[in-house]
Amino acid sequence: HGRCSEANFSRAIGNLGMRFSEAETKLLSAHFTEHGPRVSKPSVVNYMHFCTEVDKIFADEVSQENIRSMFMSSSPGSTVMSSFVANDIEEEERFLHILHRLAALCKAKGVEIKPLYTDLDRSSTPSPSMLNPRRGGKVTRQQFKRNFPFKKEMTDSDIELLCDKYATKSGDVHFMAMHNEISEVLPDPAQPFPSSPLHLRPDDTEWAHASISVVQRIQAKVVEKRIRLKEQFQDFDALRKGTCTPGQVKAVFTILNLSKEIDRNDFESLLSMFLQDDGLFKYQAFVEEVDKAFTRKGLELDPLANLEMPSPEHTSPARRNTMRLSPSKIAKTGRVELKIRSFVRQRRCEMKPMFTDFDKANRGYVTRNQFHRIVSIMNMDLDEKAVGYLCNTYCDFGNHSDFNYKRFLTSIDPPARDVETAMLEMTSPFMAFRPKLYFNGRGKVMAKSSSSPMLSTGIW
Repeated sequence: HGRCSEANFSRAIGNLGMRFSEAETKLLSAHFTEHGPRVSKPSVVNYMHFCTEVDKIFADEVSQENIRSMFMSSSPGSTVMSSFVANDIEEEERFLHILHRLAALCKAKGVEIKPLYTDLDRSSTPSPSMLNPRRGGKVTRQQFKRNFPFKKEMTDSDIELLCDKYATKSGDVHFMAMHNEISEVLPDPAQPFPSSPLHLRPDDTEWAHASISVVQRIQAKVVEKRIRLKEQFQDFDALRKGTCTPGQVKAVFTILNLSKEIDRNDFESLLSMFLQDDGLFKYQAFVEEVDKAFTRKGLELDPLANLEMPSPEHTSPARRNTMRLSPSKIAKTGRVELKIRSFVRQRRCEMKPMFTDFDKANRGYVTRNQFHRIVSIMNMDLDEKAVGYLCNTYCDFGNHSDFNYKRFLTSIDPPARDVETAMLEMTSPFMAFRPKLYFNGRGKVMAKSSSSPMLSTGIW
C-alpha cells in the first residue's frame, strides 16, 4: 500500500543523512499523512508519494540545468583552471590539438580517463599515496603521469602541457575536469544492441467474464474446490462481529489460493459491494451470498423444498472464459467443424494421440501454434482463417493461445452411444446381480418372468 508509520518515516529520513529538526520531520510527515477508511493505523504516512515528489527533480529539465551549473564540467572549457595563464595563441592552439588527439585516441581504443585514477581517488584503505580528499577528482602530478594511458602516442612535453592546463592552486592535476571535457565529444560508451520492446495490440475481444459479477466467479471457484470461507474469515474476527479489514480479505483470498482469480478491478468492485461506512468489510453477508450455491438460508422453515446439487454449469465460470462471438462467426465455425468431421469419418483417423503428444501435463490444452501444426500434419487443408475461427470457439481459458482440445474432440469425433455406456460402466463402482422383488411399487404381484429373469432362462 506504500505507507509506513511516522516513527519509521522519521528513522528513514535520518538514515538518508538529512539533518532535519524534530519539528521539521513532523511537519513533513504530516504533509504526507493520509486519512480514509482503507488507511490502517499506525501506517498512515504515504512514503511512495514522498518519493514521487522527490524524484520529480530528475524529470524537470530546469532543475537539471541548475544542478549542472553547480558542477565544474557544465560547458566545454569551463573546467580549465583559472590559475592557468595563457602564454600566447600558439600554445593555446597546441593545447586544443593535444586535447583533440587525446579524445580521438580514447574513442579509437575505447579508453576512459576516469577509471584509470579511481583507485588513487576513492580507495577506502588509508595509504600515504592519497594526498587529496577522497572523491575530489584530483591526483598529484606524478600519479597523473604514471597512470597516463598514451605515453607512446604523446610526447613528454604534451603530457606536461596537459598537467599545466589542469593544474590546481596546490599543484595537483584535476583529472576529472579533463575526463568531463573529453566525454562531451565522445559517443555513448555502451555498445548498441537490437531491442524489441513489447507493444501490445489493442484487444477488442469480448469475454464471458465481463458479463459475470465477481461474486459469481468466486462462488463458482468455491463450488469447484469445495472451500469453506466462513472459518477463514473468523480467524481474523475474534469478537465474531462479521466484519474485517480489506487487508484481511486479501489474506483470506491468498490462503485459499483465490487471489490469482481476482484482479485489482474485481477486488475494488467487491469492496464497493460489501464495504461499510467505517471501512470494514462485511464478510458475513459475502459468505451468505457465496453459500447460496450449496444451501438456502431458512431451509428448516420449508421442509418440502428441494435443493439441486451443484452441477458443472455452476462451476463453468471458474473453469471457462469463452469469447463472445457473433452469429456469422458461429456459422463459419460450424462449417469448418463439419469439414473436419467429414474428414475424420472418411479416413477414420485418431486425433487424440496427436494432442496428447503435446500435452505432457494432461491439462487438456495445447497452444494455438501446436494446434496449427497438428492440422498441418494431418493434411486437413485448413487456412489461417479457419484455424482462427476454431481458436475463437475453443480458446476458453481467457486468452488467445490455450486451445481446449478435449472440447474440440468431443464435438468433432464423439464416441458412440454403446462405447459411452461401456466407458460409464467401467468407471462406475461394481454392482452384483440382484433379482427383482415379487411386488412392484404399488404392492401388486409381478409376473414370473419380470420378477425373476433367471427362472425364465432355465437356470433355476
